Amino acid sequence: MKHTINFLTIVLISSIFVCSCAKTRKGQPYATQKNNSWSKNACGAFSMAYFLAETNQISGADVEKTAKKIYENIRFDPSAGFGDYSDPFKMMKEIALNAGSVSFKLNYLKQEQPGEKLIAMLFQAFGADVSQFDSITDLSSALGKDEYVIEILVPRANVDFLAPMNNPLHYVLTYWKDGTLYTLDPGRGKEEPRQNFIDGTTTKWCFCNAGIFLKP
Repeated sequence: MKHTINFLTIVLISSIFVCSCAKTRKGQPYATQKNNSWSKNACGAFSMAYFLAETNQISGADVEKTAKKIYENIRFDPSAGFGDYSDPFKMMKEIALNAGSVSFKLNYLKQEQPGEKLIAMLFQAFGADVSQFDSITDLSSALGKDEYVIEILVPRANVDFLAPMNNPLHYVLTYWKDGTLYTLDPGRGKEEPRQNFIDGTTTKWCFCNAGIFLKP
């Protein structure tokens, strides 16, 4: 479920792909990640499976089975040195097979939030070319009413800037519903208002205003 900052490095240098589908809200609560099993590192695969279920491409009952199948296709090669985490390049190619339009977006002009600053530090450390990504002010204003985003965040209240490479990262699926941003977290399997994760109602996350945008 959680990834080190090294994993985000690969995310930020990934290519752009594209996707498409119509929204429904069927089958929740969905299967979730489990500790001490293959699924503990598969938040990306679960987020992709949630997207497929939410757009009626699979049934809600098939989320775990689909996530496991996807995970086998998107794990890093052992030689990459990133363990059993999902390779975002493979992940984006995989989701493009079942969709139409995908793009990677992030806020690289103003790093006003801790998560954004963390990404900026990553760019500085690895010399990534920000011109290859779409820049956004924040996720809520960038996300269309008919879009989804596989969002990248730090799943805890604070970012450790003294040891930036040790920050955990996490994938979730975020989308609009009745004028409110909702998030499907692979750790929970049911949608909750995204604001819950900001104001501490559920927990506190550091949002990075970055992710894989899926446009119908």
